Amino acid sequence: MVRSLLLLACAVSCLAACGGAKKPAAAPAKTCPKAVAAEAKLEADIRALRAAARLPAANTLQGNHAVNVATDRFLNDVALAPIGNLKRNRLIDHAAGTLAGACEQCFQALEAARPIVNIRLGEKRC
Repeated sequence: MVRSLLLLACAVSCLAACGGAKKPAAAPAKTCPKAVAAEAKLEADIRALRAAARLPAANTLQGNHAVNVATDRFLNDVALAPIGNLKRNRLIDHAAGTLAGACEQCFQALEAARPIVNIRLGEKRC
């Protein structure tokens, strides 16, 4: 009798522990290879903007030629990149922060390129 109670208690404790484990973590979201390549290209564009912003300019309204070329390249690449709108907006933040004192017109062009309406309406995926 004692053995059967002991076996029953052991079985009940083992069964009680069955559902107590944490659920396995969800698999990480798959990233689109084109999006990864586009983000790397945009990061390189931002590095080029930083380098161009360090060069002297005749005035801060129009910047210098290197800043203008780097800004155009960044704007083209960010418009064509297959990335989400939140990531696009964050990359524009980094680029605009780089150009804050170097070129006012370039800064305004970056501000105009923000996907504000698209962020509100939903993400664009690969």
